[in-house]
Amino acid sequence: MVTSIFQKLRGIAMHNDFTVFSRVVPSGKKVVYYYAYDENGKRRGPWSTGQASKTAAKNYCNALNRKGKLLPGLGAMPTFAEFAEGWWEWDSCPYLKERGKRFSLTQAYAKRGKMVVVNQLLPYFGKMKMDAITQEEIEKWFDFMVNKGYKNTYTNGIFAIFRVMMNWAAKKKVIPSDPTGDVILLKNDRKPLKIITQDEFKALFVKDWRKAWGDDLIACLGNKLAALTGMRAGEVLGLRGECVQESHIQVCKQYDKFGYRDTKTKDRRNIPIPPQVMGELRELMAVNGDGYLFSHNGGSKPVPTRYFYDAFLEALEKIGMGKQEIKERGLCFHAWRHFCNTELQKAGLTIQKVQAVTGHKTDRMSEWYSHFDPMDFAEVPKIQEGWLSDEPGDGPDGGGKSQRPVELRIVKPEQEPELKMA
Repeated sequence: MVTSIFQKLRGIAMHNDFTVFSRVVPSGKKVVYYYAYDENGKRRGPWSTGQASKTAAKNYCNALNRKGKLLPGLGAMPTFAEFAEGWWEWDSCPYLKERGKRFSLTQAYAKRGKMVVVNQLLPYFGKMKMDAITQEEIEKWFDFMVNKGYKNTYTNGIFAIFRVMMNWAAKKKVIPSDPTGDVILLKNDRKPLKIITQDEFKALFVKDWRKAWGDDLIACLGNKLAALTGMRAGEVLGLRGECVQESHIQVCKQYDKFGYRDTKTKDRRNIPIPPQVMGELRELMAVNGDGYLFSHNGGSKPVPTRYFYDAFLEALEKIGMGKQEIKERGLCFHAWRHFCNTELQKAGLTIQKVQAVTGHKTDRMSEWYSHFDPMDFAEVPKIQEGWLSDEPGDGPDGGGKSQRPVELRIVKPEQEPELKMA
């Protein structure tokens, strides 16, 4: 009789032996997982039920419980696919939550991680047990990527995501040790860039800028500002009228597909701007006020990122550069960061001062330039004015006369180009 009552009570308590919850896996599907509790009341898991609804998941767990299989063997080793489920989900990934307590993360970082897992890592490592992923297997994967024709630099970038995940697995005792720790990256095969020259800069912005940019102030000034300051595309798009001061701009935010948010480095910086360009910025302020300056709708939203990119490529063709040369040189909007960085150093600025202007941090250099304020660099606007001079070869002390565009106007396309991922 006692046994019968105990069994009934046990049957009633069965529903408390586990808890279920939903999670969106990298494929985009919703799957219900469950936690179970061992004899000491310690929560174990989670494990996938393979079900899409909580009702079906509970029935699945009840069936396992009746068979005494609710708790899988605690020593069971998951496959990489099982381990990777839920990784890089912005709102639920344990790694992102723990990392976010110590560092500033972005949704773009999480999105890239998720894309790498789905497109590159799962097809190769997905069915492997985590402890079967050895350094030898990783070397085979490198060979696989090379044979598929992927560039070494791209493969190294994929491996960086993989290394984060395997390091976490070792830290959480999923595997005894991290197999990626001693792996040496593939050699850098990135082609050297032939950056924009001073003559090409002048052809775009000084000599006959109207022909190059079709009288489009937004396209011209967005690119010019990036060339003079090294600002990223998102930082240019995020520039608002309220960020424009008397002789400098405040770069504190960026605008991209995730909205108006912190810059890539999370830092704010002041950048001195020469009077000519400051006057052009104020022309945009006259139209868009304190809103987004590079806007076609009164400052409520900036133009798409693609707007700057496409206009830049068209302008290069208008000054005589062919499509093949543009491709071979790898020229895109980001090329302005290379131009600014190189030309500022050629003009005599130290690397620390250059990075303070451009905000191009590295761990190695951050301790050197983090205390610099570019507003203290009197030579910066002189260098910028030299670039904008209509005299060939003018440097910061060249004395060339600055050419100020007149009657600049904003060209609004009939329909804004659709934003596409580059």
